[in-house]
Amino acid sequence: MSWEGLFDGLTKLDRRWIYLLIAVGVIISLLGPFSVDVSITAPAARFYKAINVLPPDSTILVSMDLDPSTLPELEPIMAATVRHALRRGVNVIGMTLLVEGASIGERIMREAQDELNENYAKIGEEERITMGEDWVYMGFRSGYEAVILQLGDEIRRAYPTDFYGVPLDDYPMMAGIHSFDDMGLLVTVSGTSLPVDWVSYAHTPFGIPVLVGCTAVSAPEFYAYLQTGQMEGILGGLKGAAEYEKMISRPADAMRGMVAQMVVHVLIVILIFFGNLSFYGTRFVKKRQAREHVGG
Repeated sequence: MSWEGLFDGLTKLDRRWIYLLIAVGVIISLLGPFSVDVSITAPAARFYKAINVLPPDSTILVSMDLDPSTLPELEPIMAATVRHALRRGVNVIGMTLLVEGASIGERIMREAQDELNENYAKIGEEERITMGEDWVYMGFRSGYEAVILQLGDEIRRAYPTDFYGVPLDDYPMMAGIHSFDDMGLLVTVSGTSLPVDWVSYAHTPFGIPVLVGCTAVSAPEFYAYLQTGQMEGILGGLKGAAEYEKMISRPADAMRGMVAQMVVHVLIVILIFFGNLSFYGTRFVKKRQAREHVGG
């Protein structure tokens, strides 16, 4: 095959082959036994440490302010956070300020309980994670700032009952838990600007430490709060989730996602290289043919 034929073939390559190549790369990356090493950044290390130093039987509030559009980035953060806390014996109160997050949050809490209980059964431990004793999911409440302020005063003002309609006082875990003063910290995971509201209406007036999980594109706007101490730690996007999974020794969706992301990036760079090679090669061949035609 001549250079002219090669360049012409690359130029006329059906784009569906490119889509197929990327799809195959992603599928193999997600299903195969591959991993990628990630370096631990300071914001992620601070996020991990804040939860890891909490004493057993302490309580944290986790606001799952996410919707389906941000699930690929934020669900791994949320899942790792809940599992890390429950595994350390830290009680978790789950909630959301976004109506889209109500069922998502409930599913994440249930999956964390089931996975940990399955692991305990495999190693022969009698310990079990139980709703009402180790975690409570309160669900959705509308009101944003008003809800946050009510939580700082008396949690039952905002949530008389939980997601299932059960009064909070019916759960042993909630005995003595009335406000932010009774919690070790709060975690907000969101693709919106809600973390700023948690800082303004929870951390500033009540002093509760705030941890933030956010999309990668949102992370830079929160770093200033980290520097001022208004946020204790930040996990940004899939990379932040992968760092957290590494620190808790539980590689999962974020680690697999990082492999797929790396493969796609490499494929795109290769495709850009061959695209430019085809473009400039075709132009070079045409110029040479034009000179030969004039010379002939």
